Amino acid sequence: MNVFFLAILIYFLYKFITGFLIPVFRTTRHVRQQFTHMNGQPGTKDQEKQAPDAPQPPPPNTAKVGEYIDFEEVK
Repeated sequence: MNVFFLAILIYFLYKFITGFLIPVFRTTRHVRQQFTHMNGQPGTKDQEKQAPDAPQPPPPNTAKVGEYIDFEEVK
């Protein structure tokens, strides 16, 4: 009787591993490879949409020019 239950347990464990775990591992490995491949390519779609000769905007001026003077409005 114990051999029968052990055989059924091994069968279901085998079906679970081959039907679920192995495809999940293969899929995650494939998706990771695609992500690393896409991140490694220099020309992505976003970069292709931008014009190659487009001027870059100037960096914001963060230099302090002087002191702040509070003005009052005169009528």
